[in-house]
Amino acid sequence: SRAGRADSAATTTTTTKTGRRGFSSLGVIGGCLSFFFVPAGARASTVSTSAGFFGKFLNPEFKQARDYVGLGMRKFLDGDVAGSVADFDEAISLDASYKGRLWQRGLSLYYTRDYSEAAEQFRVDVSLNPNDTEEALWTYLCEAQTVGPAKAREQFLVVGTDPRPLLRTVYKVYRRPTSQGEGQDDGPGEILEVASRSGSAHDDFYAKLYVSLWHESVGNADLAKKFMLEAVDTRYALQSGDYMCGLANVHLQQRGWSTAG
Repeated sequence: SRAGRADSAATTTTTTKTGRRGFSSLGVIGGCLSFFFVPAGARASTVSTSAGFFGKFLNPEFKQARDYVGLGMRKFLDGDVAGSVADFDEAISLDASYKGRLWQRGLSLYYTRDYSEAAEQFRVDVSLNPNDTEEALWTYLCEAQTVGPAKAREQFLVVGTDPRPLLRTVYKVYRRPTSQGEGQDDGPGEILEVASRSGSAHDDFYAKLYVSLWHESVGNADLAKKFMLEAVDTRYALQSGDYMCGLANVHLQQRGWSTAG
């Protein structure tokens, strides 16, 4: 259920953002274990030398900020998108080091239609993790809503090569100009082909999610709806507890698209 996803996201290490990152005080960021939300360049200045690095996790403001992140994630998955933004902002006000890793805030801002602020959040994230493919994708999705897809492609963030074939393909497809005009059905078809060849339930969901979002970025609402409905009906979406599966359901709610047809 949606509530179950929210609980797991807020209290345990949960698969998020195509299986690379979890939520906890110790999280997996960018494919490797690192301390959640503390930018590498900020560690020396933000952690007391007397208490040592682990002292940061005993700081009441850091712990309170972490709790607000959990609350924000839960509110988002429950459909309170504006409330989630307020909680994420409160976390940042308590501990500024959260800003550079709070991709959840960028997702929430996309659904409150604060596209410029959302894009800025993702760009900050990529400045700290220049190999994050999905932050680049979401930057494009936000900027496509403000400057149009063609201009958004021109300013597409360049990131390192993703080791995952599906995400490499999504990144390539999102960056290239459409051959038959915006919104054509064959535009992101290659993404679906790669997922089909992999035979992965995980890739099946993410392919349909990102194909839907591609269509939304070019103003093709009918196909965006079709593929998002297919995404939430995949085995992975129904069973995994992935935060992005919750996002797909929030997307349907925000757009007023019913799974009943």
